[in-house]
Amino acid sequence: MKKIIFIITLTFILFQGFSQQTDVYHPCLFDETINNKKSLLETEQKIQAAIQKKFTESFNKASSHGIYIIPVVVHIIHDGGTENISEAQVQSQIQILNEDYGKLPGTNGDGNGVDTEVRFCLAKKDPNGNCTNGIVRIKSSLTNHQTYQRGLLKELSFWDNARYLNIYVVKSINGNVAGYSSFPGGPPDEDGVVVRHVYFGNTGTASSSLGRTTSHELGHWFGLYHTFNNGCGIDTCTDGDYVCDTPPQASPSFNCNTLNTCSNDIPDLNDLKENYMNYTPDACKDMFTAGQKQRIQATLDTIRTQIWTTSNLIATGCDSNYIAPTNCLAIADFVTLTPNICVGNSVYFMDRSLNNPFNWQWSFPGGTPSASTSQNPTITYSSTGTYAVKLVVTDSTGSDSLEVAGYITVSQPGIGNSVSYSEDFDLGIYPPSSLTIVNYDGGVTWELDSLASVSGNYSIKINNLINTNYGSSDELVLPYFDLTSSDPDSNVYMSFKWAYAKSDPTFSDELLVLLSTDCGVNFTQVFYRTQTALVTGPTQTTPFIPDSTQWKSAFILLNNYRTSTYVQLKIVNVTDGGNNLYLDNIYVGDNITGITSIQETEFETDFLVYPNPSSGQITIKFPEKQEGNVRITITDISGRVLKNELISVDNTYQKTYSLTNFSNGIYFISVEAKGIRRTQKIIFNN
Repeated sequence: MKKIIFIITLTFILFQGFSQQTDVYHPCLFDETINNKKSLLETEQKIQAAIQKKFTESFNKASSHGIYIIPVVVHIIHDGGTENISEAQVQSQIQILNEDYGKLPGTNGDGNGVDTEVRFCLAKKDPNGNCTNGIVRIKSSLTNHQTYQRGLLKELSFWDNARYLNIYVVKSINGNVAGYSSFPGGPPDEDGVVVRHVYFGNTGTASSSLGRTTSHELGHWFGLYHTFNNGCGIDTCTDGDYVCDTPPQASPSFNCNTLNTCSNDIPDLNDLKENYMNYTPDACKDMFTAGQKQRIQATLDTIRTQIWTTSNLIATGCDSNYIAPTNCLAIADFVTLTPNICVGNSVYFMDRSLNNPFNWQWSFPGGTPSASTSQNPTITYSSTGTYAVKLVVTDSTGSDSLEVAGYITVSQPGIGNSVSYSEDFDLGIYPPSSLTIVNYDGGVTWELDSLASVSGNYSIKINNLINTNYGSSDELVLPYFDLTSSDPDSNVYMSFKWAYAKSDPTFSDELLVLLSTDCGVNFTQVFYRTQTALVTGPTQTTPFIPDSTQWKSAFILLNNYRTSTYVQLKIVNVTDGGNNLYLDNIYVGDNITGITSIQETEFETDFLVYPNPSSGQITIKFPEKQEGNVRITITDISGRVLKNELISVDNTYQKTYSLTNFSNGIYFISVEAKGIRRTQKIIFNN
């Protein structure tokens, strides 16, 4: 077979997520992000109202539909390690889901609950009707899953969510999270579940697991809340988890002890430690209630209406009459996350062919090399233009090919703007011509604000208090900079002011700064704040408006990038339903006079040396008190070591050295702590 696809644009797809953490106090972020809101977005309110209306109408009525079958595709994102789990481990998770949702006799799911009449089937046909085992494997560093990269999983692989339940298996999720799920009714291309491989199934790398993390997260995908949602509440049907027959519960259960934390139900029943939507260990869980079953089916009858239809089961190979072929033929497919690059950059191509081919023949006209037999090659492009990519895969029964015309676009990088750059928003023009706002989900994003400012009329903010697309990123992209234009005798840095408060003490939004020197192909995180490190004001459920004392300063040294002529910086907010986050006085340059007090400044992953140049002595200033000893080394331009000592950084966070015995010239100061070594250049001129 031969397939040719013409590509016009590629778009980033963001993911609406709710998390189940392994942290003993907050295993799942779902309740924090949904139920501490006084103002949900109108679309979400309508979605939940539709589910609740259908649920109320159907409660205590026997289902007339019968069994709902859900076709599943499992995308295994791996980096060549044990996270590239076996098909047997995937099958074990599907079996556990069917036990739990089907109350199958003789299994762990056969507790005191009910059969939800939902079953799961690994898809046997892909979206194009090709034979498949329902598993896609992709080798990518995104298996080490960072919050702000959630949308990139969908760039790697995504099947139509109206027809398939997309499950992603990864190596790790930052914050020690075990898994997270979308909720019904979000944007169609943001739908699915993500689970760490050690919690997926009960064999292979998950042999210490019972597989209930996925059962729990899929409960959210079907529209269920936690059993302890909103605490005890008042009315056991319209408060809490909006299900009448789950006893109200004041707080999560973290062990298998029998508790009764609420007494406003009649009769007064114990908390449901056995329920899949509690936080109890997997060994406790074995049931859904009749009310939860009705809510699941209400979701399927109002929001997820196509996925279980007979026509879709036939299309995905999950109907009872499907006859599988003896062998599924290899199907060629590939992807890259960087189809638009600059001259001299390299592109990492990821094979995502189906059905385990064992031979790959790539063709890269205009690239170096121009051909490859690697499964996941990296190709360099040295000339501008638009280039096709072709892949031929082979298995024991034959071959298949895919050619994508115009897939790679290569441009000249140009030269970035000279520094210094500043933006204080006080002209009231939004967005300023020098900034690009990237709002992937089309929802709440950065906006001009006149109620808070460091020293002028305006700042910008993002309203995370009503930003319910949890886990989504909103970016402020600065223009490209030529850092070689900075004063070679001074530090080059980025600075800005920020203000932030939480709406609940248990969760927090995130603020990052990402930097690229290769035209946006790869980004390095150079600044990160969340939780207490991000907070500048008191926790409050009302919109946070900072006063003049509730601002912090970021100071990010960019000396390691000062030889780069095309540097891109972007400031990223990752929402978790916190509160307003403000930014003001963004600066990129080498003039340190803009910082009034070094002691007030929040340094990031580096140290400051001043004065530089020096005529007598220098001070090394650290961002915070360093744990353990710090090694400081001073060398001359020939590499000769002039000073080498271990110090303990005291509460002043600094160390002063005399240079009076040094000759005029250039020297290098290196600081090594916790195995990380950083070096800065200084000039001595007495």
